[in-house]
Amino acid sequence: MSRITARVFRAASNGAWLASKAINGLFPEANLPSPSWAPGRLLKQRDRMPMDTGVPRKTLSLCPDCNREAVEALLKGEIDAADFRDNPGIIEAEILEEGGRILMRKACEQHGPFEDTLSNHPDFFRKMERLAFGRDFECVDDCKVHGHGPNSLRSGRGTFLIVDITNRCNMMCSPCFMDANAASYVHELTIEDIKTIFSNALSFKPQREINVLFSGGEPTVSPIFLDAVRHAKSMGFHRLHVATNGVHFAESRDFAFRAKEAGLHAVYLQLDGVSEEKNKHRGLGNYIAVKRQALENIASAGMRTTLQVTVTNGVNDDGLGDIVRFGIQNIDKIHGVVFQPIMFAGRDEGVSADERYAHRYPLTQLAFDLHEQTSIGWQPMRDWFPLSDFGIFAHLCDVLNPQAKLGSLFQETHPNRGIFSPLLVDTHQKHAIPIPVFFNLEQFMRDVVEVTDSARGPAVTKAHVSLSALRNFNQQKAPSGFGPADLRRVLEDCFYRVAGSCDHWSQKVHSYGGRWRVMIFNGMWFQDVFNYDFSGICNSTTPVATTQGEISFCAYYGGGWRKVVEHQSRTATLAEWHRTHGRHEIYANGKKVDLGQPVHGADTELIQIDAQPLAIPTSN
Repeated sequence: MSRITARVFRAASNGAWLASKAINGLFPEANLPSPSWAPGRLLKQRDRMPMDTGVPRKTLSLCPDCNREAVEALLKGEIDAADFRDNPGIIEAEILEEGGRILMRKACEQHGPFEDTLSNHPDFFRKMERLAFGRDFECVDDCKVHGHGPNSLRSGRGTFLIVDITNRCNMMCSPCFMDANAASYVHELTIEDIKTIFSNALSFKPQREINVLFSGGEPTVSPIFLDAVRHAKSMGFHRLHVATNGVHFAESRDFAFRAKEAGLHAVYLQLDGVSEEKNKHRGLGNYIAVKRQALENIASAGMRTTLQVTVTNGVNDDGLGDIVRFGIQNIDKIHGVVFQPIMFAGRDEGVSADERYAHRYPLTQLAFDLHEQTSIGWQPMRDWFPLSDFGIFAHLCDVLNPQAKLGSLFQETHPNRGIFSPLLVDTHQKHAIPIPVFFNLEQFMRDVVEVTDSARGPAVTKAHVSLSALRNFNQQKAPSGFGPADLRRVLEDCFYRVAGSCDHWSQKVHSYGGRWRVMIFNGMWFQDVFNYDFSGICNSTTPVATTQGEISFCAYYGGGWRKVVEHQSRTATLAEWHRTHGRHEIYANGKKVDLGQPVHGADTELIQIDAQPLAIPTSN
């Protein structure tokens, strides 16, 4: 398509959009449908509870010392679980801007003041708050699932249901938000516990399509891991994942195939850098070889991997661009990347103030570091959005499919805690470009909200969204060879990831084999006691599923609930476990995993992204 043709096509699309908008405005708004999975009608934008945002603002937080003392009192039997539930150490806090930073300040009458940095880029911080989509439905019939006092979940479907299947691990990492292998007891779920957890997950509305993430410890060391996956699959959960260090997947190709056969959809693989130096804090002697072997075995079994990166200032923050390059060069195996700034919990909960200040990595810094460390024209203020904006597309899918049995994956992570940026990857050339370079994603999302609020029914809604997609697409700035038909295909692929649901969903979602693929880079910052903000707890999208209900990930690990739950339902003392089950292998202090003969492709060299941008077409 020539430049002139592209300009005419875009002008015509915009004209058609404006005309349809004018015609649509002649008719009153209709009502959105009431799907069977929802507690009421689908929500319009004005009906949604807004996120608690703004600077300055007041909020509630935790006193780190009061919270620790409350947990210790419960473990000693001095208070019961109800006392801890109602009084976990709450104090008032203020979020303010000072000296070019967004800070949280709070003071405890007994333990004094605390301060932490939430952002060193105030303009970016405010933009994420401004763009945040509102909250999802309030939960109903959920008393036995969400009864955790001020830490209770009150709205939303959740995006990831975390199932911590064991506190045992085959590594001894630092950091570790669970402090795996350091407890004097074993906390291990049984298959009966698994049944209870997934029964609870289906017991309330809104009923949802959700990603299940088996975690730990290291979940693959559990003897019931594969049985747990099978049971979840039998209960109708299709998006089954495991968060793993990859050791077992690297050791055994057969294990990867058995996991896939059991129903596992994909893998979240821990990776803090692309060199041994960037991962030496993990303690594994042949770390990179293990990760490469795991990637190969997982891909051979027909699954894809999301890289899960813990970002620590002064440790690996200067190597994030290399991880992006690695992901793009291995897009046949890698689905995306999640960057998680360090959470001072578990093994790191006793961190000194000086060490915390030195290693704290504010979430907003991610966008600016990736701008500096890559050569693809990544612009922080143009190319990043709050994770909650995924909810716009989930809502669209719900409007287009009112007869669906389950709601779509709906993100409502607080904008201070979750951001994302989508890249378009040319899988032939292994080049990437931020999608907002050629597609006005911010305006498209505004258009989608306007269209869905008018409630015109699936057919008209789909037509209006298609016009919006075309009017926001600038082919003159798109990669050479990427046209409107390609745009439609990648959008359809993305929507199916959010809303698809069938027994063969896992096979279908990875069946798209076109030249162009969207790769999402997420930043997810889980709260610890130092930056704890209750305004983001009630709508957490990553609940931890326990036999006592679903608890916000931040409350579970950052707010002391993990120790409470494990104390109440510990399986055995460590000595008792070793007597009956033996000791499992632990790879620490430089110990290497025996990989045997690596499979072909596991030793592929990294290739840097070309310093030149993708070609911009001038004509066909």
